[in-house]
Amino acid sequence: MQRLLHKLAAVREWWIGVCTGRDPLRPLDEENYRQRILAITSFFWLLTVVALTVISSFVIEMSPEGRSAATALFVTTGFAVLTTVLILRYLHNRLAAMHILLLAFTSAFTVACVFFGGTGSPTYALLILAPVMAAIVGSIWAALFWTSLVILIWVVILGLERIGVEFTQIIMPQNYNVAITLAYAAMGVAVVSVIMVYAELNKRLRHALQKANRELEYLSSHDELTNLHNRRFYEQRMSQALKRAEEQGRPLGLLVFDLDEFKEINDTHGHGMGDALLIKLGERLRAQVRGIDLVARLGGDEFAVIMENLRSVEDMPLIAAKLIAAIKQPMTLRNTQFSLGVSCGVAVYPADGATQRQLEEKADRAMYRAKQMNSTAPEPAPAMLH
Repeated sequence: MQRLLHKLAAVREWWIGVCTGRDPLRPLDEENYRQRILAITSFFWLLTVVALTVISSFVIEMSPEGRSAATALFVTTGFAVLTTVLILRYLHNRLAAMHILLLAFTSAFTVACVFFGGTGSPTYALLILAPVMAAIVGSIWAALFWTSLVILIWVVILGLERIGVEFTQIIMPQNYNVAITLAYAAMGVAVVSVIMVYAELNKRLRHALQKANRELEYLSSHDELTNLHNRRFYEQRMSQALKRAEEQGRPLGLLVFDLDEFKEINDTHGHGMGDALLIKLGERLRAQVRGIDLVARLGGDEFAVIMENLRSVEDMPLIAAKLIAAIKQPMTLRNTQFSLGVSCGVAVYPADGATQRQLEEKADRAMYRAKQMNSTAPEPAPAMLH
């Protein structure tokens, strides 16, 4: 059963590709979405007409006129579907293709009603498919137009019967009930097919939108270069972390890092090398902290680490020294060896402040003092101040 469903899906995507000329794996937008529905629905309509004209001829005894009408209906619908395919594929004009298909469909079925059976013709009820398709594939105005037209056709045919006009019946009286049953069955299959196509494509569109929303959410909270959390997410997390620290009565640590002489690296080796160093710095920070800790790039060459649930305030200098040592390890990029110089400032809640601003100011001042110490040292070495 699963294999059969896969084959049917493959046939469906092949038909969509033939009709629209578009890659079936292309992300769905509104226009592509409606074109897919039009393509699949036209295929179902073609199958419906085949069922009415070919299968019915074996099940129901028809007059010679009936067989001629069934053949004409099949040819007309086939021509309409072909025209729809050409317009969709080469002009990509969905509305024009839809109106041509509906015009051919409605005209053929109306002729079948007028000349062969009136309201007793199986095609009389099948006219309902025109406004259904217009509503799904077209627009509200297209749906209103085709609904009004079909109602007008129904009223005119019914009115002609009421005033005494007699229509030729192409179906023998003894087969009338079977013909009507087949007609309604075909209409049911067509309507259900349209609904299934609509639901399936709507599911795909919903999944595509969910994926896009997840990607947007990720981009809104992460730095594009390093894939670390960005300043926006850092602000939210810091506010939440301070509330938890206050409620639990536990210390919270904030570490701020800034690369030394980063501008000189960019000027000497290019921004590509500078970006590579920033990525490496982010990787080393993330590798040295716990899973519950937040590492964020605040901007430029400035990074921050939020550490919750500290066992003791005295652990912070040791943690900072460990992170600085990891960052300081030599690395080779593009056949060039670097030893990153970094300055670090540390602030601890509640000893250094009770608010985010107080902690950030404390950590920033400590980081800048460390940077000054590094710049005046004979051999630059990373420093950390608290």
